[in-house]
Amino acid sequence: MKQRINWVDYAKGIGIILVVYAHLLSSGLHAGLAIPEHFFLLSDSTVYGFHMPLFFFLAGLFARQSLLKRGVGDFITDKFRFIAYPYLVWSLLQGSVELFFSQQSHRGMNVSDLLSIPYLPLGQFWFLYALFLMYTVYALLSFLRKAALVLLILLALLLFVYPIPSEIMALHGFCTGFLFFVIGLLVKEYSAHWQRYCLPGWATLGTFFLLIMSSYTLFEYTIEPTRLTDGSHPWYFLFLACLGILFCIGLAQYLAKKNCCGVIKILGVHSIQIYLVHMLAGVAVRIILLNFFSIENPVLHMITGVSCGLFVPIVLYKTAMKVRFPYLFELQKIPYKG
Repeated sequence: MKQRINWVDYAKGIGIILVVYAHLLSSGLHAGLAIPEHFFLLSDSTVYGFHMPLFFFLAGLFARQSLLKRGVGDFITDKFRFIAYPYLVWSLLQGSVELFFSQQSHRGMNVSDLLSIPYLPLGQFWFLYALFLMYTVYALLSFLRKAALVLLILLALLLFVYPIPSEIMALHGFCTGFLFFVIGLLVKEYSAHWQRYCLPGWATLGTFFLLIMSSYTLFEYTIEPTRLTDGSHPWYFLFLACLGILFCIGLAQYLAKKNCCGVIKILGVHSIQIYLVHMLAGVAVRIILLNFFSIENPVLHMITGVSCGLFVPIVLYKTAMKVRFPYLFELQKIPYKG
């Protein structure tokens, strides 16, 4: 059991590093940093091809176990406390900061955007909204018992090929990500001992090179560089996502087995807190470097921004827990004193 938790945390750590890198790279480009456009297009398109599918896959992998343990009602309540609640809190916090600095923001936040947060996700928070929907749909369909899995597969395939082109309630993100959640369910359902099978180091390295070469060939010679999450090329997206997930899991299992690079595991343990806070931390560092130190070097910006985006949220979370105020990150049950 311990080994399973270890590699999952490593996988989340790898994934969250990619998330912070991709978000701050894009934000830095829009802020005017001298990031080479061609490098950005290839890098952005590659990372967006698999980093969020990895998280959806991992979520699906352990969804059934959690549902059986808690029951439908407690399962949904638990996901609200640890996903929907922090979504609302940090969407409002980040949105308020962007509103205050709206003249410096390329997005141009206004009050109506804040009021729309309950049904229209702000920025990167679409992922949490979509993930909560996935858990809810899975829990409700579980009442159909054996037919539930068949319906989930059909629904996931249909939505993946024909995604709903709407950002309301993160429907587009739900459609393009739900298939990977269901694949996680299927792996858990039909391969009881799947965790015993680890990619050897050479196979993980080979998967990495195949991923990079496939991505380069695809975006350099086949289609224009694009975030495949836009739904325009579902089968290319599925291919790159599966390669990326396989590589990340292989690397995570290798690191867990060797018990090395423990910092990646720590990042995985705190991946939800990092996801919530990384943009505020990373952008704040960029503003300080630009306005107070006149530093414009994009490499220095990325190193500093990514580092702060990864570790400042952990410090903030630890501080919140130390002062016994966890409500920035989770809705804890208040003990009844009768």
